[in-house]
Amino acid sequence: MHVSLKVGTVPNKPMSTLSGGLRQSDRISLRMPVEAAWATAAGATFTQTAETLLVSRNGGVLRFTEKLEPGQELHLRRNVEGEQWKNTRARVVAEIDQDANGFLYAIHILEPRCDFWDIEFPSLHTAEEALARLLMECSFCQRREVVYLNELQLKSFEVRKCVARHCPHCDSPSIWIESLSEVSTLDNNGARISVEERVVPRRNRTRVKARVLACVRRRGFAEEVVVCEDLSKGGISFRSRNKYPEGSRVEVAVPFTPGTGAIFVPIRIVFSQAIPTAGLHRHGAAYIKPPIDN
Repeated sequence: MHVSLKVGTVPNKPMSTLSGGLRQSDRISLRMPVEAAWATAAGATFTQTAETLLVSRNGGVLRFTEKLEPGQELHLRRNVEGEQWKNTRARVVAEIDQDANGFLYAIHILEPRCDFWDIEFPSLHTAEEALARLLMECSFCQRREVVYLNELQLKSFEVRKCVARHCPHCDSPSIWIESLSEVSTLDNNGARISVEERVVPRRNRTRVKARVLACVRRRGFAEEVVVCEDLSKGGISFRSRNKYPEGSRVEVAVPFTPGTGAIFVPIRIVFSQAIPTAGLHRHGAAYIKPPIDN
């Protein structure tokens, strides 16, 4: 399997207009080839290799060179290992953008129990206790999972670049490492999706000092790798070469390692303070929480 980190520009339409619903899982900024086949109402059949830009538990954003219509059903398959393939059915939700390499479509997987991406996604309600999110894999079985890091795990990752945790697949304790990309970035085009959300209250949040890298992206601007000063369950503080206006919405992946499957989540800039002696700006940002889907 070949995957690579997604970078670059963002689509123009928010997720709320794509699915008509709320975020059901974290969305991983990850590239991998997926073979797609479909038949049109006129009877014509097409097969092409599409590329993922984002993946989530029940869908994702894919780039196609062919124009598709909303509601178009697809047969997707991806190579797992050797001659092994994983298959599923999906439906096009909406076209969300175009770039020089094709059309970007939000798709919904019609067989959610098939675990098409081979990634375990935790329930979003458990994210309240997370200081950071990483796409990690068990060093024994290579099973991938979105991991919510607590304070002890974040400190371990900061020092050792790994965490010790129980693997449900191995059913035993194991060492988990960040899931790395296998090929280099293809180009500078990508996707950003946001939803209507509200800010998580910042009061009563214990802040943890941790100098880890984060990646900040904002519509219309290049992504920037910044240094965090501290993190809490409600937000982060970081230093940046750029000034982000107070009240603006951006997305952040923390911790961040170039060439990995980054997990971007929305935040709102709460304050911005210039550091003239360093030519930098210090920012405080609060995570933005999606409404609970009942």
